[in-house]
Amino acid sequence: MKKVAFLLLFVSFVHCSGRFVKREELQYFEEKYSGVYIMKQKVDAGNNQYVAQGSRVRLYFRADSDSVKVYAYPHNQTREMAMGKNILLLFAEDFPDEKYNREIFENKLNELIVPVN
Repeated sequence: MKKVAFLLLFVSFVHCSGRFVKREELQYFEEKYSGVYIMKQKVDAGNNQYVAQGSRVRLYFRADSDSVKVYAYPHNQTREMAMGKNILLLFAEDFPDEKYNREIFENKLNELIVPVN
């Protein structure tokens, strides 16, 4: 009985601690979007903070068990020194059948940014 209880606890822990978007997918985005981008529109980053339309930014990506996030920071600062602002937050519910879809994610992201030529 103890083995069954332990197995159920372990499976639920592994299931809950997983990422909605896999690490490899985040690395793909980090590489693909490694350049400088211009914000197409003003974005509410929360806490009465905004990222202005026309701002030049760099991006980084994060995910947890039920969401994926994109942060923007000034293009002329290092990521370690800059305070990134959340410009896109998508939850599992934002995707059909609550399954991550790269095309949907990139379409939402590309509504906000355009690469610097």
